[in-house]
Amino acid sequence: MKENLTKTREVLSQYREDYALCSKCKICHGNHVQEVNHARFFRNCPSGSRFRYEAYYASGRMELARALNLKEITVTPQYKHALYTCMECGSCQEQCYPVKQIWPLRVIELLREKAVAEGWGLLPEHEPYLRNLEETDNLLGKPQAERDKLIAELGVKDAAKEKCAVLLFTGCQYAFKSEMKQTLKSGVNLLKKAGADVGLLGAQEICCGAPLLEMGDRDFFEAFAAENIRRFDATGAETVISLCSHCASVFAEEYAPFMGATPLHITQFLSTALLSGDLKARKKLKATVAWHDPCRLGRRLKEYDAPRAILDAIPGLKRVELERSRHNALCCGNGGMAGAAFPEYGVWVANERMYEAEFAEIDTLVTACPWCEEMLDNGKRGRNSSVKVENILNLLDASVGGK
Repeated sequence: MKENLTKTREVLSQYREDYALCSKCKICHGNHVQEVNHARFFRNCPSGSRFRYEAYYASGRMELARALNLKEITVTPQYKHALYTCMECGSCQEQCYPVKQIWPLRVIELLREKAVAEGWGLLPEHEPYLRNLEETDNLLGKPQAERDKLIAELGVKDAAKEKCAVLLFTGCQYAFKSEMKQTLKSGVNLLKKAGADVGLLGAQEICCGAPLLEMGDRDFFEAFAAENIRRFDATGAETVISLCSHCASVFAEEYAPFMGATPLHITQFLSTALLSGDLKARKKLKATVAWHDPCRLGRRLKEYDAPRAILDAIPGLKRVELERSRHNALCCGNGGMAGAAFPEYGVWVANERMYEAEFAEIDTLVTACPWCEEMLDNGKRGRNSSVKVENILNLLDASVGGK
């Protein structure tokens, strides 16, 4: 494996000034007040809003990092709970950095890496995911051979055997979860209709490694990254398109400098195809919708416009904004592997997001991330909400129609 395969490795001590200078001003607790229309939607830190204790806000975790660095405290189960309930949504950094030039999210990420490196990190709830990745190369522990079936089912090239211009990276959840297969089909249909030369790696596709980074296991992540980059380059693809916002962000942030292809989230590709006329949404779909910004697509990649442009191109849709949207969006409840480790807490956050959707009086909450879809659906059921949760690809495919 190459040294520094992904971006230059950082360690927590490099951010000593950040966690030492944090003044606990609490700006990380919510959105900027001038951008909030209703006080009900001011709070934006999932863990802080749920547990209401300083250690669960970014300001508290900065103090945890400082105190651990100076050996003022020891790691306890409560310390680990405070660290791993962070959803790494980035809201704290969105609010803090423009005002104080401090990077709280990066401190939290590196604190998790320190935890794993020193042997006190990770939780028992993480062990099944690590075992799945070790044994099957995917997060869900499914037989990789199932991915090969998708090539024939979807009518695309086998990118492991023949060259393709566009490599579609399906991700673990869209490949294996039956309830998400329609979204995968819609995505492939749209790429074909836009004239893309599409291929899949089938069983040669392995996890992007994003869950490992979120848990703090960078060494294991880099093993996946090295192999993925090798396999991507072997296809000769010019573009790697991902359906999942977590895959998209890790490809753009970590892989991009070391791979030959350009990484894109599928909404970025399709919005360009609509603008150029390669795709045309014709059929009317009557609904009032709002876009839920996935944290990894929005705050991490700063991509807010492409999905909204897609929705605006579909005739008949009325699009409104949620109270917390764009850079102020609330996490779905499934970020940072926190929802996976603490399902009830994840659903609590999703319930709050679905309440916000109901407050906006919409029919459908639209997103483009399997983690968001899964947890928002849980929130819908938890609230017995009438608001539907839908992937943007299914809406666009229904409107484009034809060959």
